[in-house]
Amino acid sequence: MKKQIPSFFTGFASAVLLLTLCTTALAASGKVSYNFANVALGGETKITAGQDITAANGQKVPGTILFTDAAGGKTNYLPIRAVSDLLGVEIGYDSATKTVLLGKQPAAPASSASAFTAAEMTSALRGDAALIRSRGGTLLPDNEPSSYTGINDKVYKVFLDRNGQKRVEYFVGNPNTLHASDAGLLGDLMESGDYRRNSKGESYGHLTLSDYVGYDPELVYLAEYPQEDRPAGYFRASEREAVPNLPKDQCPHNFTIPLYDSEGTVIGEYKVACRGHDDMSGMTIEDAKAALEQQQN
Repeated sequence: MKKQIPSFFTGFASAVLLLTLCTTALAASGKVSYNFANVALGGETKITAGQDITAANGQKVPGTILFTDAAGGKTNYLPIRAVSDLLGVEIGYDSATKTVLLGKQPAAPASSASAFTAAEMTSALRGDAALIRSRGGTLLPDNEPSSYTGINDKVYKVFLDRNGQKRVEYFVGNPNTLHASDAGLLGDLMESGDYRRNSKGESYGHLTLSDYVGYDPELVYLAEYPQEDRPAGYFRASEREAVPNLPKDQCPHNFTIPLYDSEGTVIGEYKVACRGHDDMSGMTIEDAKAALEQQQN
């Protein structure tokens, strides 16, 4: 099952590059430069040449990478998190196939489940049932083909997390399934491997660990973004999800939702776009919802 980041997780998640660059290999045929270029959107500079940006794990990474090939041709690369923040493109990562997912991913056809044979279901990779239940997950029947998914010619048992989302059992509590950049975030979890909780009982942490933990946190970590004077903090997933996805002709607008510390105290604002537009027209969420309802009626 591909790890899919829903629409409200667009601007956060990871600083994985569009193309994984190996400096040593590239140096043999060209030259790599970091933070060479400014990046502007709608005439406004969003990434400044000479400055790093902050990845989801708090580390500084290049804002841009310029590769000059042997013939003098130049190609610029941007971090995916920057693309997501600027354009509102949904991003995800399929750890099993090492595939970066751009845009909303189509649901698997219902008929695909019936392809699993009894032998495949019996030999499918499973996870720690007790751990999954302790995290609020619900195990699915072993004899139902819809309880399984295929990844790279392997069959895995799936379960429903506490929010009703299907996840792979094998990923829960299994660090071997994590991307290398996400494995470094395990220290942010409790010793049990669960998300930390604030004094109100709300879970908070990195969304990219959700398959490992077994559910999405209520407060989602968001890295510092100096270009908008945004400190590192958390946004409430329910509030981000409430931002409507308006049609293009209804939405050259940005929306603002609160940015919190781990205790749920407001420390700033998080600007989020609908449909990837970046016009500071100032439409409120209430007005946007009304416009969408009017179009649907």
